[in-house]
Amino acid sequence: MKIGCSSWSYHKVMGEGKLDQKGWLRKCAEELEIDGVELLDAHFPTTDEGYLKEIKKMAIDLGLTISCASASNHFTHPEEEKKLQEIEKVKKWVDIASCLGAPILRIFAGAAAELGKTGIWEEVVKCLKECASYGENKGIVLGLENHGGFSAQEVLRMLKDVDSPWLKITLDTGNFPADPYGSIEKTVKEAAIVHAKFYEFDEKGKEKRLDYKRIIPILQNAHFRGYLSIEYEGPGDELIDVPKAVNELKYCLQENSSLRSS
Repeated sequence: MKIGCSSWSYHKVMGEGKLDQKGWLRKCAEELEIDGVELLDAHFPTTDEGYLKEIKKMAIDLGLTISCASASNHFTHPEEEKKLQEIEKVKKWVDIASCLGAPILRIFAGAAAELGKTGIWEEVVKCLKECASYGENKGIVLGLENHGGFSAQEVLRMLKDVDSPWLKITLDTGNFPADPYGSIEKTVKEAAIVHAKFYEFDEKGKEKRLDYKRIIPILQNAHFRGYLSIEYEGPGDELIDVPKAVNELKYCLQENSSLRSS
């Protein structure tokens, strides 16, 4: 497994104008010393081709892999026109991912609470089928995040109904509404990328809500070899807490590797 970081982890300081996308890339390479980056749509000042090429070249020069691009879409709109707009948004970001050399595009389905309404599930499946087909044509895997209240059973059912090898899961360790460890174990085989969620740290610098000494073996036992993309969502200082998340993942990976080889 490799360690990456989503730009969402710095959304507060980026929103305040204290850090821009290029400065964040340098921080990931030179301070965090991680392997890859996940580029969130909200943090692009422009998506002009020239700028995308600059970001791609900068990542290469810094020795960073662009592991994933992330689109923030929503397919549970009741209005047909809005759903069509969201499909076009995903297609646009498939093209951007292709330009950046990112093999995965993180996407959403929408609000899980809406899926029980008549026809909504079927409409979301239809949207995802069209987007997965477009992704296939461009060679981009779509990673459906368990976002918005999706259970392990629901996200797996969605994949089954869409029935495309180009639709996988963005497995967020903190988003399952119940039984996080059991849910991770049920879904990891379909994961294209894992969001390693962090919220709050104790005095020893250990994440309080999620036990990564328990999560890492689940991922390794399933032979997951992709990116652990850190997504910090805590109330603390991102500039202080994200390095703690990096340190914890590095420690847990090293410790688990030592245990497996002994």
